[in-house]
Amino acid sequence: MTLSRPHPPAPRRRARATGFSLPELALGLAIVGILSSIAYPAFSSTLASVRRSDALVALMNLQTQQERYRANHEAYGDLAQLGVAGVSPSGHYELTLEAASSTGYSVRAAATGAQRNDSACRYLRLTVEGLNLTYASGETDATANTAALNRRCWGQ
Repeated sequence: MTLSRPHPPAPRRRARATGFSLPELALGLAIVGILSSIAYPAFSSTLASVRRSDALVALMNLQTQQERYRANHEAYGDLAQLGVAGVSPSGHYELTLEAASSTGYSVRAAATGAQRNDSACRYLRLTVEGLNLTYASGETDATANTAALNRRCWGQ
């Protein structure tokens, strides 16, 4: 009788690890950081533009209310006479009627809260004098932007 030797056990294969290694994870996070640093300024600019439309709606509404008031009175009215709130509908701008007379008025919208970061268009001014309508904007209360920047602030 021959004795047979048992075969040695087959070597165990090591189970392959799944998931990400630390360098792969670090590279992925670096890519996400770079992409977000590029995208955030564009997002902020778009958000400021959308919030600016809040002021434009408020100013156009005030202009409509002024014309209705003037049709029945000898002069343009103040905010209380018009029944218009001193803030824009979403509260991103504060409205101030600077001058009202029998021939025209001037109203200013000043950014409040986070919208103050929209520096170039922080102040918007609508002036009606006779048949002339003037749109102005600016970083300061002087609303002295160039014509091109003015058109951008007013969405034209």
